[in-house]
Amino acid sequence: MGRIKTMFTGIGTKVFLISFLSVLCALFIIGFIAYRNIYVMIKENQVKTLQASYIQVEEYLKAYMKNIQTQLLFLANAEIYNKLSEEDYTRTLENMMTINSEEIHFFYVIENGKLLASVPYGFKYFVSPEWLAEVSEETELSGFWWSKPHDSGQGQTVTVAKSFQNPVSGQTLVVALDINVANLVRSMASKEKESSIFLYTRDGDFIATSREPKLYDEFQYLDRMKEQLRHLTISGGSEFETVSAPEGTWKVLKRENNRWEWVVFAVINESEAYPLLTIINRQITLIMVVWVIISLIISYRLASYIKNPIHRITRQMKLGAMGNLDARIELRRNDEFASIANNFNKMMSNIKELFENLKQAEKRKRYQELKTLQSQIHPHFLYNTLSSFYLLCETDRIKELGPMIHSLMGLLHYSIDKVGDIVSLEEELRQVGHYVDLMKLRFGDVFDIDIVVPEHSLFVPLPKLTLITLIENSIFYGLGLTEQRNHIIIAADMANSGGITIEVSDTGPGIDPAKLQDLLTQRSEGGGTFQGLNNLGIRNIHERIQLYFGESYGLHLENEPGQGLLVQIRLPVALGKPRDSL
Repeated sequence: MGRIKTMFTGIGTKVFLISFLSVLCALFIIGFIAYRNIYVMIKENQVKTLQASYIQVEEYLKAYMKNIQTQLLFLANAEIYNKLSEEDYTRTLENMMTINSEEIHFFYVIENGKLLASVPYGFKYFVSPEWLAEVSEETELSGFWWSKPHDSGQGQTVTVAKSFQNPVSGQTLVVALDINVANLVRSMASKEKESSIFLYTRDGDFIATSREPKLYDEFQYLDRMKEQLRHLTISGGSEFETVSAPEGTWKVLKRENNRWEWVVFAVINESEAYPLLTIINRQITLIMVVWVIISLIISYRLASYIKNPIHRITRQMKLGAMGNLDARIELRRNDEFASIANNFNKMMSNIKELFENLKQAEKRKRYQELKTLQSQIHPHFLYNTLSSFYLLCETDRIKELGPMIHSLMGLLHYSIDKVGDIVSLEEELRQVGHYVDLMKLRFGDVFDIDIVVPEHSLFVPLPKLTLITLIENSIFYGLGLTEQRNHIIIAADMANSGGITIEVSDTGPGIDPAKLQDLLTQRSEGGGTFQGLNNLGIRNIHERIQLYFGESYGLHLENEPGQGLLVQIRLPVALGKPRDSL
């Protein structure tokens, strides 16, 4: 949860969101204004185009009806009728029927309410006398008659009739034709292929449509559309309406400017009504998607441009705070972040340099302290040793005095020698012999010492006075605390790590386990009843070894109360200079 919270509150995320939302909002505002203006302009132009196109459909209806009327006037011309024989007149009707076979069902001539001629010939077998009488009556009253749409058995039909006087017989003749309204509407729809044509009376009665349903869903759609258009016919309304249906949104163009009082509707799917808008919508959608992607890329790059250096700076600062003085910020840029990085790098370099100076100063200080401790021969040691020499003179053991003086001189020279602090194990063991001689002179035979060191180990390097200090510690801590002789053993062997281990063990009383660890933390253990050669202690020995050879070397203590103390000295094999020459 903390990581997620940090992610959403980080400066990179904030910059990304702010830049992305800003660019996106600007895009939407500009896009909305531009689209709105383009939409209105294109829609108005396309509405005018649709209306102009649909006017042509109605003009086609008028032209067709005028043509029908012209043909009817030609057939109802008394002079032409008298000049032509019955056979020629019938052939003329047949020719006109052939020309208009799609839109006209029948041509027929009525005289005194009876059928005189018809095309096709079979029409006389199913036409009723009542209908012939009605046509004759209506036509004689007006001279030229258009019937309302009616079902003639062949579908929705409009009858057009013209009466004229036969000058030869003096009888009134009526020439009539039945127009197939459905086919007429389909012919009109062919002029406007994208739309469906619906024909109504002004009373709201459906006449015909160019739509030919074939499936059940299309029948349902047709029924719903008929009902909605019927309401539009009754209610009046404008010439341009929008109708919603389950199949979609439809644009309806309405015209009723004709002498037959018909209302003509052209219905077109909205997506087809504005094809240019549909194309523009797709293009705008594509542009929006592309722009959103571009906004994401720009915002991401901008956020990364700010977040990445901050992340690097923060990470290196954390490393620096954890003590990694080698932490550095690498930025290849010329801005404020680069200035911060450069100043941080300079600061870390200065801190590291200061730390190294302090470390070297501390090492030099510690080294000088060890040198001082090493070179300071304890006055009590000299006093006690010289007292022992005096006793040799008083007890007529003057012959032993010479070797003892030689041992003291060698030990003093070895202790205060300024030439080197690292000696070989062989040299240290030689001085151990001098020290043991002086200790036995002083305390007598209260301890024994054995040295078991292979010849190949004699050249192992170690700080001087290391073994002398450990042996001195074993002698002092064993005095008077046990009745048996203290047996001190010095042994050496190769270690598994490739170095060598020197062991100094004794059979003294050992040390309390609670105080064992203090031996490596106390500054000096020389302030007890017995005064040793100098003020060096076990901790000093341990620090000197690590100072010279590294942290992996030093002392290791093992102790069993009542069974003695074992000190292991871990050293490298090669003889050479210490790791840190001071």
